[in-house]
Amino acid sequence: MLESYLGDIEYLVRERLWPEAVPLALALPHICAALAQHDLVSSRDRYLAWCEEWVRPLEDDTSITLPTPEELYRMAEQHGIERQLGTGEGVPVNALRQLRLRRLSRAAPPRRRVSLGETGASSGAPEICAALLDAVRRWYGDAAAGDMTVQTNLARLAVLR
Repeated sequence: MLESYLGDIEYLVRERLWPEAVPLALALPHICAALAQHDLVSSRDRYLAWCEEWVRPLEDDTSITLPTPEELYRMAEQHGIERQLGTGEGVPVNALRQLRLRRLSRAAPPRRRVSLGETGASSGAPEICAALLDAVRRWYGDAAAGDMTVQTNLARLAVLR
């Protein structure tokens, strides 16, 4: 399920569909933070801590400067990802629903090309998406694959209807 979600983001990045790719990528820290909790709860502090631990430039490209965890969180707020949590902790319902829907819906997003003016490259969208995708894969491989809470939560989400 998680790999399918990441694959959808990669597809959107390849197609340069930044308005669709960036919000999905910015929701990843909340998804990962929530999956690591028994009650699927995330918060601003958990989002920032997850980013601090896992988000960093790709090893082969040290010329890229990534946004700080605070800046990533502000971007997530701008994309409406935070509204669902309220002021404190909460279950990132919309982000988890998107994770589930990606698994249940196999249809590819519509193919279209954007003009160079719409690419989002100047805003750092490609680097942000790549860094977050890389962070999730490292997190899963290094920590989550062997974490029973994460695995239980993924299984619970897989069977919810």
